[in-house]
Amino acid sequence: MADVGGIAEITDYVANGSFASLKENVIYKHNPDYAILIRTVDFSTKFDRKQMIYIDEKAYNFLKKSQLFGGEIIINNIGAGVGNSFLCPNLGTKMSLAPNSVMIKTSNNKFYFYWLNSKYGKNALSKIISKSDMPKFNKTGLRSILIPILPTEEQERIVKILDRFDTLCNDLTSGIPAEINARQKQYEYYRDKLLQFKIKKA
Repeated sequence: MADVGGIAEITDYVANGSFASLKENVIYKHNPDYAILIRTVDFSTKFDRKQMIYIDEKAYNFLKKSQLFGGEIIINNIGAGVGNSFLCPNLGTKMSLAPNSVMIKTSNNKFYFYWLNSKYGKNALSKIISKSDMPKFNKTGLRSILIPILPTEEQERIVKILDRFDTLCNDLTSGIPAEINARQKQYEYYRDKLLQFKIKKA
């Protein structure tokens, strides 16, 4: 096991500068422009271009520490959805991370995305989330989380199995609700069994 900070690159929107400099250099736009500002809400709207936020080339270059290229893990770090993890898609255009989320890059983002969404990952995240009216966590807390370190071959084996389950669940979205629910529970059960490791810091 190792802590996240030891094996991953972690950054966010505010890593690019002070609030004053961000306000001066980044202007949100509602019409298509040079780049898209990826928010966690965009995952629920299925990246509807009409509902997305855009930024110009100057803002995109200013936000160089949080540019996205597809495949990165994005975690909501404030509010009702705090702790929810997503995999950034490649939308075929320039992208940058919006506020209120943290981006993680590892040697195997897919494996750690699955782990963060398992009950073990969610439990680890829950321990760093503040218990307040506005639940949140910061990058320092995230870096301290212990995560499993497995050989690359084993990570890939687990990813392939969970990818197949994920594809099967998505293929059933037009099926009857009871079947979809049963398949989802089966997927979650096997995901948690596959990702069950003893957490012990080296």
